[in-house]
Amino acid sequence: MISFAPFRELIKKRKISTYFLRTKCGEYNLDNKTIDRLMHDDSVTTYTLNSLCHIFDCELSDIVEFIPDKQRKNETENNTHENTDNN
Repeated sequence: MISFAPFRELIKKRKISTYFLRTKCGEYNLDNKTIDRLMHDDSVTTYTLNSLCHIFDCELSDIVEFIPDKQRKNETENNTHENTDNN
């Protein structure tokens, strides 16, 4: 799974709003749907990844992380067990 958690942390750390990403990045402006996809770890184009690297002057690894499906499955199972234990 590809996660955009580093992107979300980066905009939080730099105090960058989604308004800024939509309107103040010149040729690299992002639309609402693209921002929503980033916030929910949905797929985006390489053009979007390129735009983000330009906007933040960063490397791809600063905005994206790879989580192997097996690890993700284990995390999901652990969360499910924790939730049922709390009920």
